[in-house]
Amino acid sequence: MKMTDEILGEMNVDGGDIEGEVEINGQKIYFGITVDEISGEKSAEELISEFKKFIADFDKWDKEIRAFAAKALTDNANDWLQDSLEDDEEFIEITEEKFAERMVLNSMGFDENGFDVYYDDDDMFWGHCIWVYGTLENGIKDASIAG
Repeated sequence: MKMTDEILGEMNVDGGDIEGEVEINGQKIYFGITVDEISGEKSAEELISEFKKFIADFDKWDKEIRAFAAKALTDNANDWLQDSLEDDEEFIEITEEKFAERMVLNSMGFDENGFDVYYDDDDMFWGHCIWVYGTLENGIKDASIAG
């Protein structure tokens, strides 16, 4: 089934799964909203409304997410990069600022428990993605690599 929203555009709805693409900073980003139809406390309409608030303020969130992920993962990225060097290659350390700059927004998920935002890693982790989790009420909770 299709659903259309003035901000989110056309979305595919399959049971409790709502999927679509939204433009953020000139880039089309895939999103998925999951509604727990059995034990969930929030309706699809409530989650869509919360997701729209999240993306309306995404410039602020993006800065916070990048800073959090950089603080949590830069040392790990440097370890991975150092491990991938050939014997004759010089190691150039990545700073937290460079780490944050290299993150490329890929996709996001949203449900009543919070948000998941995925960034491409620019090969800092050999092609894995950077995953960040948080809630609108309590902010960012965790950052890790995935994939």
